[in-house]
Amino acid sequence: MNTIVIYATKKGSSELYAKTFAKNNKYQIFKQEQVSSEELAKADEVYYFGSVYAGKVIGLEELKKKLSGNSHLTIISVGLTAVKDQEKLAEIREGVSKEFPQASFYHLRGRLIKQQLNMPEKIILKMISKSSKKKPIQEKLEIEKAIEQAVDEGSVDCIDLSELEKIG
Repeated sequence: MNTIVIYATKKGSSELYAKTFAKNNKYQIFKQEQVSSEELAKADEVYYFGSVYAGKVIGLEELKKKLSGNSHLTIISVGLTAVKDQEKLAEIREGVSKEFPQASFYHLRGRLIKQQLNMPEKIILKMISKSSKKKPIQEKLEIEKAIEQAVDEGSVDCIDLSELEKIG
């Protein structure tokens, strides 16, 4: 069985998960831009690790152009959304289902380092944090708490490599 791992990342969380997953399972790994349609056509199983930005998994449109219908696809979204933030997670899952209705889906939490962000991203996070701070703690989503931490402390790291054991 030919299995490959692909990742698309902006800040590195998806890459870390994908590389660890590929190494642990002895799978071939590709950066999303580097995998060819021919390579994908040979795969029986494809694991796609993609970072979440604005509620969407990056790179899915490009993957759809390259992927033939023969492979089983598992999409692993990576972002600050926690599994218990069901509404936010449902938005991510819905976006994935629109592109790949037959794909298996998992979600992992990533990290956010303020220094890695560009100015527009920093401004958006600051606005979200400011709005979130007005809410009572019990009404805040985990992603809002994580954003507040990144704004206040410079980073938040929710990466848990042991979660990779649930995939497959």
